[in-house]
Amino acid sequence: MALSAAGCGQDVKEAAPSSAPNEGTEKGKPVELTMHMHYGDRYIYDNNFPVFKEAAKRTNVTLKGTASQTATNSKEMFNLMMVSGDIPDIVHYNVKGDFNKYGSEGAFAPLNELIDKHAPNIKAFLEQRPDVKKFATAPDGKMYFLSFVPDGLVAKGWFIRQDWLKALNMQQPKTVDELYQVLKAFKEKDPNKNGKADEIPYFNRVNKGGAQDLLLFWNSYRGIYADQGKVKYGPYEANYETAVANIAKWYKEGLIDPEIFTRGAKAREVLLGDNVGGVSHDWFSSTASYNDTLKDKVPGILFAPMAPPASSDGVVREETKRPTVSESGWAISTSNKHQVETIKYFDFWFTPEGRRLMNFGIEGVHYNLVDGKPKFKDSLLTGSKPVLEALQAEGAQMEVGFYQDFAYEEQWTNKTALAGVKEYNEKKYPIEQFPVLTFTDEEKKKLDSIMKSIQTFTDEKLQKWVLGTEPVAGNFEKFRQQLKAMGLDEVISIQQAAYDRYMK
Repeated sequence: MALSAAGCGQDVKEAAPSSAPNEGTEKGKPVELTMHMHYGDRYIYDNNFPVFKEAAKRTNVTLKGTASQTATNSKEMFNLMMVSGDIPDIVHYNVKGDFNKYGSEGAFAPLNELIDKHAPNIKAFLEQRPDVKKFATAPDGKMYFLSFVPDGLVAKGWFIRQDWLKALNMQQPKTVDELYQVLKAFKEKDPNKNGKADEIPYFNRVNKGGAQDLLLFWNSYRGIYADQGKVKYGPYEANYETAVANIAKWYKEGLIDPEIFTRGAKAREVLLGDNVGGVSHDWFSSTASYNDTLKDKVPGILFAPMAPPASSDGVVREETKRPTVSESGWAISTSNKHQVETIKYFDFWFTPEGRRLMNFGIEGVHYNLVDGKPKFKDSLLTGSKPVLEALQAEGAQMEVGFYQDFAYEEQWTNKTALAGVKEYNEKKYPIEQFPVLTFTDEEKKKLDSIMKSIQTFTDEKLQKWVLGTEPVAGNFEKFRQQLKAMGLDEVISIQQAAYDRYMK
C-alpha cells in the first residue's frame, strides 16, 4: 500500500565519473551566471555564501542572485519572474509541475543531452538511481530540472514519556488498545506528580496533522494512496469513519490536546517544558533534543522513541518516510548562453568534493577530516544556531541539485534519536509512499480546480467530528456523497492514469 507522501532513501555508492575523469568539472574560463533562488518563503541565495564562493574557486563559475532579499512569498516571486520573461541563467524552485510546464513551453532547456555529453558524474548517478531520473522526467520525455536528492530513510517516529511510564509501572504500548490505556493513565494518575490533573496525554505541533497522525491506527489514510495498484482517497473509504469516530472518542475523554487544531509549532516547547505532554509523533532529531534542552527545567525527563503501536488489524507501521527525491532543484533557462558551462557546474556538485562541500561546508572552517571523514567543528555543533540553520547560513545544505549525505545529520543527532532511527530502519516500520506524480497541463488544471475545495471540505469535517461539534455517525454517508458531487471521481481517474504511467 502506498501513501500520498514522498518515499524512502536508498543506499547508493558514490557516483564515479564515466569516461574521462573530471570531464564535466574541469576549470574553464571564468563565467558569471545569474540565478533565481527563493524557496520555502525564506531561503534566498546570497552572493556572499561562503560555500558558493568556495565552489567558484574550484569551478571558475560565479553565481549572482536575482531574487529579492526582502520578499517573503516564494511562489509569487517565481510567478512574477516567469511572467516577466526576464529569466536568469539558472532557476531554482521546488515545484516539479512548474519546471515541467515552463520547460515544455520553451523556458527551460532539456537536460538529457547536456548530461549525456558534459556531466559524467550526474550521468553515473542517474544510472545508479533511475528513480531520480524517472521522477524528474516530464510527460514529453525530457528532463527540465535536476533534483535535490535527500538521504536517509526514517524521518518521524512515535515518542513517549518513558519516565512517566516508569513512575506508573507501565510498559511501552505495543498496540493501539494499549496506547489508549496508557493515555488514560497519563490523564488520570498524575505521572508528573504535581497534584494536578494537568497532563495532556497526546499532543502534536502540526495542527490538523496531529489528528491525522492517528488515522493509521484504524487502517485509514489522510489523502491519496494506492491499494494494490488502485488509487483511492483515504477520507472517502469506510475505515475513515471508524478512525475518526475513535479519535473523537479519545478527544472527548481528554486524551488529546484540547488545542490539537490550533496550538501549532510551539507545542513541544510549551507542553514538554511545562512537564504536561505525554505522547507525540514528530521528527526524531529535533524531538529527542528536548531531553537535553529541558534537563534542568524538567529533571529526569526522558521523551523516548517507541515502536509504532500496532493498528487495530495488528500491523506495526510508520506513515512517514524521508523522500527519495525532492521537487526542489534547479533548471537552465533557454536564454542561458553558457549552457555547457552550467551543466558542468551542476556536475561539480555530484563529484565527491562537491558533494562534501554542499553537505558539510568548507574544510578547516566548518569541519576537519578525521580518518578520512568530515567531522564538524565544536564551534558549529555547539553554536547559538541549530546545526542545519548554521550550515544553511553558509550556503551548505541548500536544496539544489545534489545528493545529500545523512552522515552530516548523524553528527548532531543525539543518542536517543539515533536509537529510534536505528530501530525504525532495521525493522522497516515506514511503509511504501505514494509517488509524486507527473501530470499533463490539462490534468493539473483539473486537479487544482477540484482538489482545493475537496481538501478544504475534508479538513473542516475532520475538525468538526474530532471536536464533537458534529457527530460522525449519521453524517459520513452524506460526506461521501458530497465528495462525489465535488468531483472526487474525476480526481481519482486523473490520479490513476498518472499513477499507471509512473508505474510502467
